[in-house]
Amino acid sequence: MFYVHQSNRLESLTERLADQLRQPLRSPLAQEIIITQSNGMARWLALRLADRLGICANLSFQFPATFLWEMSRAVLRHLPPVSAFEKPVLTWRLMTLLQEVEDTPCFAEARAYLGHDDDDFRRYELASRLADCFDQYLVYRPDWIDAWEAGKEDHWQAELWRRLAHHGEAHRVQVQRQFRAALDQGGFNPRRLPERIAIVGIAALPPLYLDLLAGLARFIDVHLFLLNPCQEYWGDIRAERDLARLGEETDPEDAYLTVGNPLLASLGKQGRDFIDGLQNYPRAETDDFAEPSGSGLLPQVQADILHLRDRGSDDCPPLPLLPEDRSVQIHVCHGPMREVEVLHDQLLALFETHQDLQPSDVIVMAPDIAIYGPLIEAVFDTAPHDRRIPFSIADQGIPTENPLIEAFFELLEMGGGRFDAVQVLGLLEQPAVLRRFGLSEDDLARIRRWVRGTGIRWGIDADIKSAWDLPATPENTWRAGLDRLLLGYALPGEGRDLYRGILPYDEVEGSDAQALGGLQSFAEALFGLDARLRERRPLADWMTTLHGVLAQFFDPRDREENELQLIRRALETLDDQAGQAAFGEAVTLAVIKSALRGQLNTPESGVARFLGGGVTCCAMVPMRSIPFPVVCLIGMNDDAYPRPHRPVSFDRMADRFRRGDRSRRQDDRYLFLETLLSARRCFYLSYVGQNIRDNTVLPPSVLVSEWLDTLDRGFYCAGGGRASEQLVTRHPLQAFSRRYFSGDSRLFSYAQELVAAGRQAGRGEQVPAALLTVELPEPEPALRSVRLDDLIHFFKNPARWLLRERLGVRPEEGEEALTTREPFVLNGLENYQVLGQMLELHLERRSAADIATILRAEGALPHGQVGECIFQQAQERVTRFAGRLGRVWPRRAQEPLVMDMPLGEFRLTGQISGLTPEGWVGYRLAGMKANDYLNLWLHHLVLNVAAPEGMPRQSHWVAEDQEVLLEPIESAATHLQALLELYWQGTRRPLHFFPKTALAYIDALRKDKNQDTDKALRVAQRAWEGSDYGYNRAEREDAYYQLAFRDTDPLDAEFTELARAVFAPLFAQIQL
Repeated sequence: MFYVHQSNRLESLTERLADQLRQPLRSPLAQEIIITQSNGMARWLALRLADRLGICANLSFQFPATFLWEMSRAVLRHLPPVSAFEKPVLTWRLMTLLQEVEDTPCFAEARAYLGHDDDDFRRYELASRLADCFDQYLVYRPDWIDAWEAGKEDHWQAELWRRLAHHGEAHRVQVQRQFRAALDQGGFNPRRLPERIAIVGIAALPPLYLDLLAGLARFIDVHLFLLNPCQEYWGDIRAERDLARLGEETDPEDAYLTVGNPLLASLGKQGRDFIDGLQNYPRAETDDFAEPSGSGLLPQVQADILHLRDRGSDDCPPLPLLPEDRSVQIHVCHGPMREVEVLHDQLLALFETHQDLQPSDVIVMAPDIAIYGPLIEAVFDTAPHDRRIPFSIADQGIPTENPLIEAFFELLEMGGGRFDAVQVLGLLEQPAVLRRFGLSEDDLARIRRWVRGTGIRWGIDADIKSAWDLPATPENTWRAGLDRLLLGYALPGEGRDLYRGILPYDEVEGSDAQALGGLQSFAEALFGLDARLRERRPLADWMTTLHGVLAQFFDPRDREENELQLIRRALETLDDQAGQAAFGEAVTLAVIKSALRGQLNTPESGVARFLGGGVTCCAMVPMRSIPFPVVCLIGMNDDAYPRPHRPVSFDRMADRFRRGDRSRRQDDRYLFLETLLSARRCFYLSYVGQNIRDNTVLPPSVLVSEWLDTLDRGFYCAGGGRASEQLVTRHPLQAFSRRYFSGDSRLFSYAQELVAAGRQAGRGEQVPAALLTVELPEPEPALRSVRLDDLIHFFKNPARWLLRERLGVRPEEGEEALTTREPFVLNGLENYQVLGQMLELHLERRSAADIATILRAEGALPHGQVGECIFQQAQERVTRFAGRLGRVWPRRAQEPLVMDMPLGEFRLTGQISGLTPEGWVGYRLAGMKANDYLNLWLHHLVLNVAAPEGMPRQSHWVAEDQEVLLEPIESAATHLQALLELYWQGTRRPLHFFPKTALAYIDALRKDKNQDTDKALRVAQRAWEGSDYGYNRAEREDAYYQLAFRDTDPLDAEFTELARAVFAPLFAQIQL
């Protein structure tokens, strides 16, 4: 018997289902079969039934197509477990047929898609889309299938279908015809059928499925638990736009058509057609409609739909809204992140208002959960403990939910890929991969430094570059970098001598052996995999290869083992499907990746986290119709919902619509209606309605607009305004806007950390306070023992020294990003480093050819002619500079002067290198800068204090634009003592000394006969603040200066005093 149980409440239908399940089946071992449309519905039913019955066991939840195939097998007996016309199997069969299609006018369209080259991935994509079309034809166009097989059409799809059908396997139309005939004739054992089935929560079924279910109902009890939004007959209602379209052409017999409830008429077409179609079948109907509880706006709208009332018409006047009514909320934001931030605050408000409300009573749905899932994690996961809302995100897709599976696909991307440094090390970050190769997180950080230091950018070796139609140069490849690392470990040196054309990398020490070995093993495994992944292979060989990849690259633990098991099962399924299709062709990796991703994204591939505790976040479809006290729809934007659907151009159903056909647009409209009706306390909507750049208004989804029109037509505010004025809340751009703390009952925030920012917002730009507002305690006496290099480092940036050494603050530090492209030009810093290295090598008497070879081995120069030009230009500069330097720089440097001497309360230690028979010589292949003067001055003072009797005490600095000579100075100890006292002050507070700016100040005074301090200070200000047209960065932009002086103008009296104290004695000694 065919039973139809109708209700507007899924809870009521579930109660009836529970009553049915309380009546035992004849066999205690028989399973109860429940047909649902999604795993989410199955999960909800299982929990609900367990709550009602005390246990939920021996239930089999199935999808309609799967169930009907199993019933066909039970009746016909000769069918395989899986049809040869199931989409995955059909795809592989079509792959074979599409390769065989001839270049004839009949197949011109297909050949245009395939192209003239043998691109198996393009063929697979066409086969997959074609299989989807054929699957729809089997369900919704059986008459086409019959006509094609009778040879009545010569379209290329018809010819392909005939070739498919020629192989003799029974397809769904044939099976269902045989199935229906067997049901009509009764030539089978009814005991093979289940005693009863229940169909729950399905919004629509194809007419063919209904026919088969009605046929089954002659032998078993078929219970259709149908959600019907309206207890009245509503098969004759039409949307206003549809009636307007009919206009004067309306047939007098169609005069009975009416709007009824506008929302139901506009959104309910799919449900209306399905319910109306049930009238064609004999059935026993039971109704259990219930009045929505409560007196707010939401239950009133639901009641109007239930009773087919047109709220706002003459017969049903509008109703006032209560000011405190929050059962319907619509929030307009500037972007998806703001939507989620607002959602979090609004949920906290609901939990505070309704003490009995639990996080598990809330569902959050989005048209594209892939966009909103990460944002939900970012906002909900980082909330403080007192504002933490538990949540789970379901239906994101297996690769998104499982990092190890995504890592597996990244590994497959290596086949034929660039092997760029970021891609390779990103794969190595996966914990299961690290473990497989015996590496740790510390090793990974070390490996990153090695990759950066050896200049690895991309490519396995020179041959791979050649395969990309690029010059076969080994520089910046993995082979070149690994060779440097291995030689650096085996032949420690100074990175100046090549061994068989390879420059050892010196940063590898004895303790790094395990990390280096793990990196080498990982790299070699990847290189070997690349060769295997580039080949075409039969599908069975691919399965063996990919199982081997899992074993070779992953060492899973705990949950990761489950993720790997999902991949293994997917591989086995693909193998079975291809085997059933007798597909033996060798294919490329691209085909395997696409097929594997498709298999892993099927509902059967994993267990989504539906109703896993806390707020459930998911896409729109999986939890459709399931009731929740609070239902939230986010991302209801104009271009997002109804979800855009562009059928392929060869989908013949797209422009030949029939009643009962699937329509993504109509399905989404009915889904919106179901979602509205499933909310019990609050129906929450949000969308991006304001442009984040210019605040222009953006339209919402057309369904939101219709929802607002319905509310404005049927309800009004207490003051007489439109309902939307009370229901729609437009949010500010920032979460810390002052409007959230202004007392508006609709705009609020639970984030205490934003209160201060909110109060500050709108008061104009406020500079944050300096990091240090009071002097630090005097440091340990050990800091009175100072190394010369540390003293020089201090005066180059006293604020940096203080923040680093006393407070441990390093604002500019962070791991340098890896580069994935070989150098084509050198930036300023790279050019300076290359020049410095070339000069050192030149001073070692290395030839230009040797220097060029070393630089190329390091990967420091651009490849080819560009690199040659850059090297030649740099070599000319180096040669000129070395010639000038050679006048004071000896061929053989003297031994350094080691010192350890007291200076008052201080002790100065270290050594002075660069000594010559004439004194000390310093140099830098660049223009003279403030730091060069400091370096020269401090070396000169220390030399004059520490030099033994008879040692020359002159100091000479050679820059590219000038040379500076300092004669011996008798007052060196006094000046050095004064600088050490400044150093001691700088250990407790940031000194107002900035070398570049201080030098500009002193230089301006030196050049001005009138010694105009105001004018000199203006010059210093330009150096401090920089210029829009200058190439040098303003000194104030230094991260440490910004921290130490961000609320002050540091160019004050202390600045001028310190500038004079440091630089004036120096310039008094300078001889240019």
